[in-house]
Amino acid sequence: MATLTLPEVFDVRLKIQELEAKVNSGELSLFERCDTEDEILELKEKLGEFDRLKFSDEGECLNCSA
Repeated sequence: MATLTLPEVFDVRLKIQELEAKVNSGELSLFERCDTEDEILELKEKLGEFDRLKFSDEGECLNCSA
């Protein structure tokens, strides 16, 4: 999987918030809720991968400007 850019990370976090609000609204059917929760987990995994890959071996942020 390709590394996310910082704007993409921001967009993913907004999408997670939007989906979590949908789940918490109580308006979704059981199947819709399960699908939405699966999507949330996939997005959170992408963010987790970004967090694991954002530092070089020397501990420097790879996505930050020098």
